[in-house]
Amino acid sequence: MTQQLEPARHAVGRTPDHPGDRPTGPLARAARPAGALVSALVGGVLIGAPIGTVTTAGAFFGVHTVVQGVLQLITVRESGVSRPARLLLSAGGVAALPLGAALFHGWADTCLLLGVWTGGGWLLRGLTLAVSTTSPAARPVFTCDDLLTAVIVSAGLCMTAFPFSSVGQLTGVGGSALLVTGIAEAVAAVRGPARAHRALC
Repeated sequence: MTQQLEPARHAVGRTPDHPGDRPTGPLARAARPAGALVSALVGGVLIGAPIGTVTTAGAFFGVHTVVQGVLQLITVRESGVSRPARLLLSAGGVAALPLGAALFHGWADTCLLLGVWTGGGWLLRGLTLAVSTTSPAARPVFTCDDLLTAVIVSAGLCMTAFPFSSVGQLTGVGGSALLVTGIAEAVAAVRGPARAHRALC
C-alpha cells in the first residue's frame, strides 16, 4: 500500500507549485546575461569615457535603468510567480521606465540630484526583486544569491548617500558600482538554478 502511494506523492511534487518543474522561457533565460552585459557596459563607459556634464552622465544612467526595467518585466512575464509577487515585481519594472526617462532627459540637473535619483532606482530594483523570496515559484527565473542582492542594495545606498561634488566623482563611483553589479549578475546567471539560492535577482 505504501508503494502504491509513492507515485502519487511524486505526482503531487510535480504540481505547478513546485518551483523546479516550472520551465523558463527563452526570453527570461536571455534576460539574465543581458542585464549583466548592460550593467558592465554602462559601468565601463562611465569610468573610461570623458563625460563632462551631468546631462550626459544622466543619459547613461537612464539607459541602464530603462533597460533593466524592461528586462525585469520580460522575466516576470515568463516566471509564473504568485500574483502578489508578480504585481510588485512588475510595479518595480514599470516604475523604472519613467525614472530612467527622466534621467535620460536630464531632469536631474545636479550631481547630488542625479546620484539620489539613480540610487533610488537601484534601491527600488533591489527591494522589489528581493520580494520574490515570498514566491517559491520564482526560483527558476529569479535565481541569485545573497551577494547579488547585497551588491544592488549597497550600490543604491552608496549613490543615494554619497555627497558628489563633481561629475567625475559621480561617474567614477556609479560606473564602479555598475561594473561590480554586472559581475555579480553574470555569476548569478552562470550559477543559475543548479544551486538552491534565494530568489533575489
